[in-house]
Amino acid sequence: MRIKRRLYSLAPLVPLFLLLAMIDRRTLLLLPLAVMGLQWYFIGSLFFVSVGAFLIYTRNGGFYGLAVMALALLVIEMAHLDRERAPLEHYAVLLAAIALAFPTYLLMFSLSPLLPRLEVTALAAFLLVVLYVFVRLATD
Repeated sequence: MRIKRRLYSLAPLVPLFLLLAMIDRRTLLLLPLAVMGLQWYFIGSLFFVSVGAFLIYTRNGGFYGLAVMALALLVIEMAHLDRERAPLEHYAVLLAAIALAFPTYLLMFSLSPLLPRLEVTALAAFLLVVLYVFVRLATD
């Protein structure tokens, strides 16, 4: 009996390229790299770095940049879960971890006028470590 491969990672790929094409249609040239990244983690990492470089090059950040990077990370990690045939609970934990990036961004954005830059960066790094520990504990 042959087991079908899951392709849940294609779901965030469509909105990701819709968001990227809003800025520049040339980002569609990254589509083959993204599709190959679904099969190989290293190529997916190159795709992730390429998307980040595109955002830096076009000077796009803020909530838009966060949404694009979150979707790119979601594509790569969901592809990894697809290849490993992970249980659906792992997908839920991944979605929860990625979703926590948005309230964290809003918290940092609201605190940034009140605190000096170094403290905001330290607080963001601390929240990132807490998020990482949460994800690791949830997956074990």
